Amino acid sequence: MFKRKEEKHITDKDVMRTLPHTRREVFFDLLKHRKMSLFALSCFTFMFFIPLAVDLIFFNFLQNVAIASDKTDYLFSLFFYEMIILIPCMVIGCLGLAGAFEVAKNMVWQEGTMLASDFFHGIKTTWLHALTNGLILGVILSAGVIGSCFLLIYQPVSSIIIGVGMGAMILFFLFFGMAIVMNYTQDAYYQNSYGAILKNSFRFMGLLNWRLLVIFLLSTGVVVTLCFFNMVTLIIGMALFAVLNSVVVILYTLVSHSAFDKYINMDNYPHLVGRGLYKVEDNDEINKDKEA
Repeated sequence: MFKRKEEKHITDKDVMRTLPHTRREVFFDLLKHRKMSLFALSCFTFMFFIPLAVDLIFFNFLQNVAIASDKTDYLFSLFFYEMIILIPCMVIGCLGLAGAFEVAKNMVWQEGTMLASDFFHGIKTTWLHALTNGLILGVILSAGVIGSCFLLIYQPVSSIIIGVGMGAMILFFLFFGMAIVMNYTQDAYYQNSYGAILKNSFRFMGLLNWRLLVIFLLSTGVVVTLCFFNMVTLIIGMALFAVLNSVVVILYTLVSHSAFDKYINMDNYPHLVGRGLYKVEDNDEINKDKEA
C-alpha cells in the first residue's frame, strides 16, 4: 500500500516572496538560475572581440620573435601597427557590447529573454553610439600605448617622466572607460543623443564613485592589463573575458540602474523605480486582481 505524498500548495504570495528584494539578490539569483544564459551571452559578445584577440595574439608573437632574433629595431613598428589595427577591432567589439547590455537589462528586469533576438535588437537600435564608443576607446588606448612605447624605445628620458606619462595614460583610460560603460547602460534604458548621454555619464561617474571604480578595476582593468604583459597572460585575459564578460555586464547594469532610480526615475519615471525587484505594492496588485 502506497501513501500519496502530501503536496505543498504554493500561493502567489509565496512566489512573490521568493523574488529578489535587492539588486544584490538579483545578481546572485541570475548566477544561480541563469548560468547557461549568461555563458551563452558571453559567447555571443566574445564573437565580436575575436578580431581584437587575433590582432593582439599575432603581433605579440611577432614581437617575441623580434626580441628572440635580436631585431629590436622592428619593435616600435610592430607596436604601432598593432595599435592602429586595434582601433577598428575595438569598434567591432563595442558593437557586441551594445547587444550584451540590452540582454542584461532584460535579465535584471526579470523579463523573458530571447538571446539572439534581444542581442541583435540592442545592436540595431544603438549601433551608431556603439561605434562611437569603440572609436573613442580604441583611439585613447592606441595613442597611450604608442606614446609609451616611443618614450621607452627612442627617448632617453628620466624614468620619472615615463612613469608620469604612463600614469596619465592609465587615468585617462579609466576616466573614459567608465564613462563608456555608463553610455551603454543608458543607451539600453533611455533614448537620448550621444552628447547628452556622454555628459550624463560623467555625472554618474561622480555619483557612483567607488562602486563603479572597483568593478571597472577588478574586471576591465585586470583583463586589459593581462593583455599587455606577455603571450601567456594575454591568453589568460582573453579566456577570462570570453567566459565572464556577461557577469561583468550584469554588474555594471545593476549598479547603473540603482543610480537611475535615485537620480532620474524617482522624479520622472516613478513606475520604473525598482523594476525587477519584489515590492509590497506588487503583492497588493495581486490581491486587488483576486478581489475583482
